[in-house]
Amino acid sequence: MKITHQSDEVLLLGLREGKRQALEFIYSAYWPMIANFVRSHHGSPEEAEDLYQEGIITLYEQVRNGKFSMASSIKTYLYAICRNKWLSKLKTKVSVTDLEEHLFQIPTEEADVAAPYVDEAAIKLAIEDLGEPCRTIMVGYYFQKLSLDDLAENLNYSNANVAKQQKFRCVERLKKKFLHSPEYNT
Repeated sequence: MKITHQSDEVLLLGLREGKRQALEFIYSAYWPMIANFVRSHHGSPEEAEDLYQEGIITLYEQVRNGKFSMASSIKTYLYAICRNKWLSKLKTKVSVTDLEEHLFQIPTEEADVAAPYVDEAAIKLAIEDLGEPCRTIMVGYYFQKLSLDDLAENLNYSNANVAKQQKFRCVERLKKKFLHSPEYNT
């Protein structure tokens, strides 16, 4: 028996009761969204499959354990789980030490533990949320180690000073995002 589209409430009830059809529906309905996300963020089809299975398992366990609240749709929640897992996986591939040191004080044993610190995955998520041209500037400068001259050329800016000014604005926007948004402060 194949389930056609059901409301989130019906699907959640099915998951809570351990109904295979609800899980199969969620698995097939939202797979393309996650596959496209991973592919567009430098992932292989195999990595997308592994990530999606991890995300589905996390969603299933949270629903079964009563930890899922209907603050968002299942689709949005599953996307957030997978996105966070993927960004966490990416942080092992790309060093963001320079970005962290530039934006935030990393707590050490000697440092004040209450100092603001944001993990790498949250930084990457916030950079994605900034949109263009900030995303290109931040990724290019901090992750790809491009020079300001290279960024100016890539973005058709008149010179490196324009790229430098824009980078400063983007860093400020990123700082404000973290200062005013508890979702990034983990």
